[in-house]
Amino acid sequence: MARYRDALEKADNPLGKLPELWEDTRSHADLILTRWARALDIPDEDESTGIAAALDLSGSSSLGTRRAISGVRLVDSLRALETLTHTALATAERFTADAPAEERHHLMGRAAQVLNRIGSQHTQAAVFGYDAHLLRQIDRVNTDERDRLARDIHDLLGNSLALAFRHLELYRLTAAGPGDPRRAHLSALDDALQEAVGFTRGLISGLRHGAPLISLEAELRDCAGALNFRGLPVRVTVSGDETWLPVPHRTELFLILREFLRNSFTHAAPQSISIDVCIKPNRVEAAAYDDGRGFDHDDTRIGNARHPEDRVGHQGGLVMMRERARELDGSCQLQSRPGAGTRLTLWLPLPEWHAAQGSGDSVVAGEPTGAPRS
Repeated sequence: MARYRDALEKADNPLGKLPELWEDTRSHADLILTRWARALDIPDEDESTGIAAALDLSGSSSLGTRRAISGVRLVDSLRALETLTHTALATAERFTADAPAEERHHLMGRAAQVLNRIGSQHTQAAVFGYDAHLLRQIDRVNTDERDRLARDIHDLLGNSLALAFRHLELYRLTAAGPGDPRRAHLSALDDALQEAVGFTRGLISGLRHGAPLISLEAELRDCAGALNFRGLPVRVTVSGDETWLPVPHRTELFLILREFLRNSFTHAAPQSISIDVCIKPNRVEAAAYDDGRGFDHDDTRIGNARHPEDRVGHQGGLVMMRERARELDGSCQLQSRPGAGTRLTLWLPLPEWHAAQGSGDSVVAGEPTGAPRS
């Protein structure tokens, strides 16, 4: 270990030069050399597997995280491991110096092979720790930037819209009487501003949705609250255990239902909206409904990527909802007609669904196992 530290200091590596970093470096080297000695002592056993090896690699991953937090460069960690390998093999060479040439060649070949394998495993584990820390930092920076942008939109654009509403109301009271034809233009302007407010709140909600979802129900309620500037009755219920939802499924489910909410508030002029989500061990089912104006819905074209015109305007979001569900092997169907509101039904299989086949769920001919039935 003394030779190892001397070599690090000569190479100007901070892991050997700085006392606050050396203790962790020494412990890590001791861990690797102990595994090496253990593997050489049991030639017929694969020491790379088992609980002890797993615990050792977990320690390397934690060390990688600590070094990243301390600002140690990854290249210094890699060079330190290279230095340890050279130092250990040089020591082994001295120990085998008196052995017959053939035996010495065999011993050194195996020693180098085992040490390189163990070193590679620990390098990968340490790099994983570095990556995990850096990814968390990137996500935190992105989240902070999204939050800052959301605050700026709220404070600047939101304030301007509120001021425009105030001036519009004052103008309506002072310049346009009950029979004034200009009132129709004022109403149109009011509607345009209301739509801008709705879009702005939706944008803010989207920006603030950056971190992994913790609670689907809470996120849906927050999203509905941000979009619901008219104070409409909105009901959101989520039943079942949300821990059954993997993060990708939870996120995609939220994005699909958020798109439904945005479309309803922006286009449908509803009096009420409801969302019901039922989470089961093998699947998740959702139904969303608004009692708005509805629209002429051509189910054969929604979600058909060969029609690029369907990706813009009123139906663009509907295409995205279908694609998100399809990517998770689920289904998303929409029912609507003018004057009759809009209903969304959604089904997603969960990765563990096959384990629940014995739970009593029956299979309907021609449908995917576990698919919702009307």
